[in-house]
Amino acid sequence: MSDRVNEINTIIESIPNVELIKPFEQGKLDIEGCISVFVEGLEQPLEFDVTIHPQYPFKSHDTETIKFSNGGLLEYKHVMGNGSICIHTAHSPLLSEKLSYDIESVKAWIKKYYIDKDSDTHYEHLIVPQKTFKDSHFAYFFNEVDYVFSKNQFGLLDYSTISSGVFYTEKINCNIIQRFYDRNKEELADVKWNFQLKSLPASVGLFIFLKDSPSKNQRWVFKKWEDFEALLPQDFLKFLHLIETIHSKDKGKCLPLLVGYDISETEIHWQVVMLEIGDFPIYGEKVNQQWLSMLDGDRKINWGMTRNCSYKYFFGRGRLNDKFTNGKILIIGIGAIGSTLAKTLVRCGCTKVDFIDYDVKEPENVCRSEYSFCTGITNKTNDLINELCLISPFFEPTNGGYDYSEAFDFFIKSHLTDTTIKSEIEKRLNEYDIIIDCSADNDLLYVLSQLNIKSSLLNISISNHAKQFVCAAEQNRYEFITTQFNGNVLQFDIDDLHNPTGCWSPTFKASYNDINVLVQFAIKHINLRLEQGKALRNFVVETDDTDCFTINLKEF
Repeated sequence: MSDRVNEINTIIESIPNVELIKPFEQGKLDIEGCISVFVEGLEQPLEFDVTIHPQYPFKSHDTETIKFSNGGLLEYKHVMGNGSICIHTAHSPLLSEKLSYDIESVKAWIKKYYIDKDSDTHYEHLIVPQKTFKDSHFAYFFNEVDYVFSKNQFGLLDYSTISSGVFYTEKINCNIIQRFYDRNKEELADVKWNFQLKSLPASVGLFIFLKDSPSKNQRWVFKKWEDFEALLPQDFLKFLHLIETIHSKDKGKCLPLLVGYDISETEIHWQVVMLEIGDFPIYGEKVNQQWLSMLDGDRKINWGMTRNCSYKYFFGRGRLNDKFTNGKILIIGIGAIGSTLAKTLVRCGCTKVDFIDYDVKEPENVCRSEYSFCTGITNKTNDLINELCLISPFFEPTNGGYDYSEAFDFFIKSHLTDTTIKSEIEKRLNEYDIIIDCSADNDLLYVLSQLNIKSSLLNISISNHAKQFVCAAEQNRYEFITTQFNGNVLQFDIDDLHNPTGCWSPTFKASYNDINVLVQFAIKHINLRLEQGKALRNFVVETDDTDCFTINLKEF
């Protein structure tokens, strides 16, 4: 017996209320043994088969490398399909300390879920086996819809494939649900996605809303079709037969069946069963002179993956203040600063973001802005819209594009004295909650200062070498910006500029990292002010990298 195995046995024997039922021994790869654990409130100790992997006491990625298993505990919360309980414990590089932590976690699990039968405040999804179907995994993303499904309601749906990729070492096909129809192809609900996703070609699938979950114990999803026998009505089984007959020419193709059920009073969830046309799990049987469609109960159910991609889950890990995310935003100028700002806002939950920029994206723009090389030379507005649609399924621009940008620049600068056109421009701009001018265009800065804009109007710009980031948020924007840059208030290098080849105006030097640091810092500050309900003030973010890099923010 190795020193490591001896040490494990000695440690286990020293832990209170834990006994060795079967001493640990070295297997071909893992160390295995059996223990009993007693917790006050138990009539008798619970036994666990214990498997310790070679990486222990370290984790393997995010997974603990010790397993405590008891096949009799499958009905309880946080128990995996192999009977192992789900624990997450503190890090320790010391074998004795880590074992103590893990045993304490087992005791805590016994107290909370076995004795107290506690339920977590958050919903725990059914455990669905992740297996391939016809040599591929299939995933279906759904969103909340403005429709209330009734029990046993079934029909058709449209779905679109968005990608084919690799899931660990196997193929995966990812799709979005587009629309729900009744059995007569009358539309019930449209699923909201961005315009690019909605334009994808659609394929046909099926759905049934059971209301009750497809599980016997609210933990494990059904394994065989016989488990569905008490839930699927005869009308639905006949509908399956009809669909298979109609699509007989597509024999061998996959057909998704979404199975819906309530997980709360206000929320439903969908699981997906993968069917193969020509091999549905049904057959006909004559009962009392009537043909009925019956389930082939012994057959296993081929489950796919589903993900709820509704807004609250998609941005559940973090988003900006509601004044940002619920607002309609206009960004003027989407170069290095504007495109970075736009992508950050969209990643942080903003959905209604429009752009104005007359310029095209050149290859040299890519290195410090949010564009891709592979789209070549193209309008910045169109390119950025495409980029952001790839990020958020909820991003939906309402205006923008090259034509709109050209018209905006022409009319706002040439008709300032025309009260009718000026009033119309003000009306259009005041449709936005937040306007952010990133154009570094002093002419536009002046013109905007002459308009009656009720929206929150910010002007942001950056100095050479990203030494300073300047944000004007108050009524004196024009005076503040011009004073900072032209009044020798800000100290920065004005000679070492980037001069492109050809007849181009020189531009500031700064890397993608330089710009991002300042933009993200500024967004953090603005968002915090909004969270605190404070008015936005003019501010300057300044970097000092002469000795130890620091960032300072000064409000005016």
